[in-house]
Amino acid sequence: PFVAEFESRFASFVGSPHAAATSSCTTALHVAMAALGLKPGDEVIVPAFTWVSTANVVEYLGATPVFCDVDLETFNIDVDRCESLVTERTVGIIPVHLFGLAAELERLLDLAERKGIWLVEDAACGFGCLRQGRHVGTLGSFGAFSFHPRKAITTGEGGMLTTPDPALDELVRSLRDH
Repeated sequence: PFVAEFESRFASFVGSPHAAATSSCTTALHVAMAALGLKPGDEVIVPAFTWVSTANVVEYLGATPVFCDVDLETFNIDVDRCESLVTERTVGIIPVHLFGLAAELERLLDLAERKGIWLVEDAACGFGCLRQGRHVGTLGSFGAFSFHPRKAITTGEGGMLTTPDPALDELVRSLRDH
């Protein structure tokens, strides 16, 4: 009951219809990749400057992380360079909201929509961060949050996966347990 209450309160705070607790943010990202059907041969664009988990979760499923340079003012993925990395094998983008600074989601979401790919937000360092009035981690197919001891809020360890999609929420609740 405590986890269910935490999930509900977290979802309410960030403005997401669904939030599922996980054992870590890495697990949240891994479960998101599995739920989206990531497979060998796929490519996912990730920032070249982030914690290793962002790329590792892509490799866990046999896909290839494609590293995109970051903007040196924000240390977030450089949207101007991102589009040139999209190939016929690209299935998604994982921007990271680093140091509490939101990535340029509007441009990234536009790129994802134009290219027919998904976007999963790594919001491990984004709790409490808004982008144009909306909490980060609520605009892509998924948002992954961290409760590691050095984060804004902590459970000692742990993560949370948000999604606006009830079918994806149901799937991740099954995947996180197996």
